[in-house]
Amino acid sequence: MRQTALIVEDDPGTRHVLSSTLATAGIDSIYAENGAAMWRQLNEKPDVIILDLSLPDVDGLELLRQLRQTSEIPVLIHSTRSDEIERIIGIEIGADDFLPKPCNMRELLARTRSLLRRCQRPAARSEMRRLHFGDWTLDTASRELFRTGSPPTPLGVSGYALLTAFLEQPFEPLSREHLSRVLKREYVPYDRIIDVHVSQIRRILGKQADGSSYIKTLRSQGYVFIAQVEASN
Repeated sequence: MRQTALIVEDDPGTRHVLSSTLATAGIDSIYAENGAAMWRQLNEKPDVIILDLSLPDVDGLELLRQLRQTSEIPVLIHSTRSDEIERIIGIEIGADDFLPKPCNMRELLARTRSLLRRCQRPAARSEMRRLHFGDWTLDTASRELFRTGSPPTPLGVSGYALLTAFLEQPFEPLSREHLSRVLKREYVPYDRIIDVHVSQIRRILGKQADGSSYIKTLRSQGYVFIAQVEASN
């Protein structure tokens, strides 16, 4: 089945270049020239969103914040607003990836396809289980994270992929290079996207009963998940 990208971009030329690039991989495109149009186009159930931050009717970061209250659809920010602070804020409030304008269209296509694979690869039946740690449970069948007695907590496709990697290898150091491969990203030293995603997971999980973090930073090595994990069907 063909997949569809929703391009939220007010510049017609950029929309054309993006849609032409995606079409080479068999990805269809629909468009929204502003935030209001994006909400309407979500009725078409796109598989991924490519979001510009400078829209005529709303700030793209605020639009993303509102979107994350109701949807886990993967979002790739594509914007001229690309300094480190904008990138960090974008990831922290729910973007899965960030590419500055202008960028290499082949890289944008690769990042988009990576997001689509990340969110649509079904778990094998043998992998459909619940992973329990502290008072949290990650359901790998529904891809939902929830705390005992509470509704599911939004995690995002990138957050889900990283947390799953940690839970599958507790107490084992995972390098940033390894975590980049989990997200199907090329590893780039000093790229902080992995760090920001990990910080977001830490903030969601909070502290363990003894006051320690679930994820510990290892200087020059990466991260390690430091809690017992139990699996059940």
